[in-house]
Amino acid sequence: MSEMSPIKAARIAEADREKKARKKYTITVSVICAVLVVLVIFVALFSSNLFYNTTTAVDIGGYKFTVTDFNFNYMSAYNSYYNSIYNMYSYYGDLVSAMLPDLSKPLSEQAYPGADDGTTWADYFEDAALQRMQNVAMLCDQAEKAGITADEDELANVEATISSVRTQAQSNGFPDLNSYLARMYGKGMTEKVYRRNLEREALASTYSSHVQDGMTYTQEQKDAYYAEHKDEYDVIIYRTYFFSGAAVEDDEDTEENEALTAEEAMAKAESNANELKSKATSEQAYIDAVAEFNADVEDYDADASTLSKVMGSNLNTVVSEWLLSADRKAGDVEVIKTPDDSSASGYYVLYFKERDNNQFHAVSFYYGLVEPNEENVSRDTFDTDEEYEEALKQLTELNASTVLNEYENGTDKTLEGFQKVMDDNADMLAESGPLNRVGIYDVPDEVSEWLHDSARVAGDTTRVYVPDYGCFILYFVSDDGVYADLVADTNLRDDDYHEWADETVASYPIDTEWEMVLTKKLPSLGG
Repeated sequence: MSEMSPIKAARIAEADREKKARKKYTITVSVICAVLVVLVIFVALFSSNLFYNTTTAVDIGGYKFTVTDFNFNYMSAYNSYYNSIYNMYSYYGDLVSAMLPDLSKPLSEQAYPGADDGTTWADYFEDAALQRMQNVAMLCDQAEKAGITADEDELANVEATISSVRTQAQSNGFPDLNSYLARMYGKGMTEKVYRRNLEREALASTYSSHVQDGMTYTQEQKDAYYAEHKDEYDVIIYRTYFFSGAAVEDDEDTEENEALTAEEAMAKAESNANELKSKATSEQAYIDAVAEFNADVEDYDADASTLSKVMGSNLNTVVSEWLLSADRKAGDVEVIKTPDDSSASGYYVLYFKERDNNQFHAVSFYYGLVEPNEENVSRDTFDTDEEYEEALKQLTELNASTVLNEYENGTDKTLEGFQKVMDDNADMLAESGPLNRVGIYDVPDEVSEWLHDSARVAGDTTRVYVPDYGCFILYFVSDDGVYADLVADTNLRDDDYHEWADETVASYPIDTEWEMVLTKKLPSLGG
């Protein structure tokens, strides 16, 4: 065979290189196209509800939660915290603001109050959400293993909640419930997902009640518990008056110079306190002496202003030790100076009346409240405030009687019948609803006097006017037993339940499988 010419060999080599290049190009293009397809699919999934509704964000003992489930619990944790703070401190506007995050800024950029380890509000609510999820997972799993399903009342609450949220969506101009839920809880939230989470909570609540209902205690156990914690739950009835030791500035509108330094003010407060103590030889003498110190105060009611009925655990720490002493007896009087580092310097003068150990019977009842309607009573048509107040009272009682008469003249004399009348007259009522296990100090005295009368039987009704509140329409439901026993039973049950829950939940570890997708900044939170 003749040797291949150099030119032909070069041509063959070039053709081979082109073939290999074409093959390499084909492989590269195929790889790039494959990557692009994956990216397109990933972006499509991430921007759709499917990613949020199917991706497991948290696995708790085999109980899986999606990204949307996490967001539901995150918002639930925030709302629970907000409501608790607002309910406890709503009367202190500045304090409420200080205890809540600034929603105009990302929560991840705001330090959690009091934290010195870098914890942010986002960290706090993420942890709270995970704890909620862990508890729900444990209770639902335990319920399923025990063959327990959600209580009908719990499921009815689920439907009521969804119905209420649907109404909110409509009133806020949203086209449908899903768009409203997505706005509140983040992308991926739909009615189906929302319902699933509510039903989980319904099952968890049902099983929690099941566990607690299975805990029973003897009378001896309840007596022992209350005796050990009596300083927390006994109600202390006493009179108190405070003489301030704060410095006083001169009032330029008066001729005399009333200015006092802090030292002078404290000396005056101590002198006045000792004077009141010396005059308080009886309860009425105490009341009269306080009235003398306020002789220049128009309409000052020394009786009402000085009387306190406070559960031991809620007593002011400055006076609690003296009031809770086992040596205390009716008629004891004491002057107590505030601590040097107190924000309000001065002297308390205390008059001890009695200590109530809660042996009365608690009650359950349903009520409606008609508030005074000042728009229908003109102040200008009366000569005195007393006449005006009396007219306002009579109109309020008349409106309450109209509602009560509707029930009493009707055919349904059951609690359900009473409730229906309250619902039908909701526009006339400021509030209504049931209250259970109510003590004599939990409601106004006028209401308590009727409710805790030993003659009360189920189905009794009346109306009771209470100044500063309005007219209560009452339906007596039941006698719930000795209040002290209920306190002991509730706390024993609560302690034992939490011990059980803490032990059980330990076997449900939290695994944040997709921690990067846990949405800490939701549409309605953090900027």
